[in-house]
Amino acid sequence: MRGTQGLVIALALGLAGGVFNWLYLAGKAQRQETVSYVGIATEANVARGEVLQESHLVRVDIPRSQAGNLDEFAYPWSTRESVIGSRVWRDHSGGYLLLRDDLKTPAQELKFGENERVVWLPVDNRTFVPSLVEPGDMVSFIAGPAPVGYGESIEDETGPAAAADGPQPRLAGSIDTIGPFRILSLGNRLGSAEVRRSSRMPTVQENVIAIAIEVDSTGNPIAQADKLLKMLNETNFRPMGILLHPRKGKTLSP
Repeated sequence: MRGTQGLVIALALGLAGGVFNWLYLAGKAQRQETVSYVGIATEANVARGEVLQESHLVRVDIPRSQAGNLDEFAYPWSTRESVIGSRVWRDHSGGYLLLRDDLKTPAQELKFGENERVVWLPVDNRTFVPSLVEPGDMVSFIAGPAPVGYGESIEDETGPAAAADGPQPRLAGSIDTIGPFRILSLGNRLGSAEVRRSSRMPTVQENVIAIAIEVDSTGNPIAQADKLLKMLNETNFRPMGILLHPRKGKTLSP
């Protein structure tokens, strides 16, 4: 009887040992299975706007069980050739993964809807900081009193104004705001100022912005767009001030 009990115990211990051994080997095998991503070498320092060289890159192995959805944010090592020659938009010291957001490039074209049209208009860059405004922001325009009567003399109580004083503009109308409208570009900048600087491409004419206006089925401007175009014509496209609307989930950054 004791022999039978001993045999059962021995079998149970052997079985338990086999299970624990299998679990250990399986866990070890899982830990050893890795996926590889592109990283910045420890000794490399890549400045903003600098072109990535092969010498900047290093292979980073990560346990597959810990990688999760990293493919959506980092570059697999197998795709490293595609990043060589690209510019980074921020400074990189060594020892970090290269993320997809690190290689942002300036947008190349205006994007607007089928029922939208693009209008370029001058803005007063003394009253706003272009680098803090990005395409996609919503703005309204300050339509102030329009200067009229240039070249006309203004009579005072005693008679005509002296010609030596030069032409004096008279102001008509009251201050109004028109909008909101979506910015498509500031000068030739179609994205953030940071990305534009990282590409080392000059930004010009940021005092002329492109906005999207809505049109009806016949292609005519509607609502606020019609009001804006009339104001521009009345003021001979005089530069206007802008009101920046709040961004959802974003903050201003230079």
